Amino acid sequence: MDRRISILSALTAAVGLGVYCCAATAADTSTSTPAPVVPLAVPAPAAGEATKRRPLLRFLNPRASVECKVKSPAYDGRAPLRAVRRAILQNRPVRVIALGSSSTVGVGASSPRATYPVRLENDLEGVIEGLKVEMFTRGQSGEVAEAAAERIKTEVADLRPDLVVWQVGTNDAVARIDAVSFGEQLRDTLSWLALHKIDVVLIDPQYVERLSGDVRYTSIVNEISTIASEMHVLLVNRYETMADLARQNPGSSYLANDRFHLNDLGYLCMAEYAAKAIVAGILQADIENGAMH
Repeated sequence: MDRRISILSALTAAVGLGVYCCAATAADTSTSTPAPVVPLAVPAPAAGEATKRRPLLRFLNPRASVECKVKSPAYDGRAPLRAVRRAILQNRPVRVIALGSSSTVGVGASSPRATYPVRLENDLEGVIEGLKVEMFTRGQSGEVAEAAAERIKTEVADLRPDLVVWQVGTNDAVARIDAVSFGEQLRDTLSWLALHKIDVVLIDPQYVERLSGDVRYTSIVNEISTIASEMHVLLVNRYETMADLARQNPGSSYLANDRFHLNDLGYLCMAEYAAKAIVAGILQADIENGAMH
């Protein structure tokens, strides 16, 4: 009897050991191939809820100098800069053409380092992780939109940029060019750039107090705003922001001695406003997950 009990106990222990071993084996198997885990930062969407895309790029706040602080928005529009985003994700420098007239040349600046294209390049590289900029300054004093339109095609074919920052309209306004004719030329050029999948940011004319009541001057400013809105192009509000600066600082401290071109402060602010617009455009493209043009 005692022997049968011993045998029965041994069998019971063996069965128990076998169950434990199988359970342990199952546990080991599940550990080696874990189920996918949803990151805590991106909770699984509820039924019927669209999945929100997360930006891939990391941004810091663009530079904001106290002297350039204004109530007017620095830029208008929510246009995605897809070509710029694509260049960043491809880990290559973003090729930028700064096109325009004397403000792009830097007339009134104390040195080349104080011009807006140089400041803009530095500002952009300081706020977007991994961004490297190749800035090509292609300013030409006195140039109007019609002449720039032909030059753009040559520059684009030669440099193959991702982005054109176009400071436009000032000389057209001063030359008394009709706003409608100017607008047609601007639309045609923007359409050509869009066709070639090149991102664009426009910069409108500077504010000059003695021209603030000039209908020809302000009609060009208004035409640029209208076209930028129609064609979904980012617009740096240089006119409005510098009108704010003039009200805050009587005597137009952002203008050079000729009271028309910008000085170092004016170029500093111009670059900061442009950087904000460009960062917003890249972020917009990033949120959209880089949808193709």
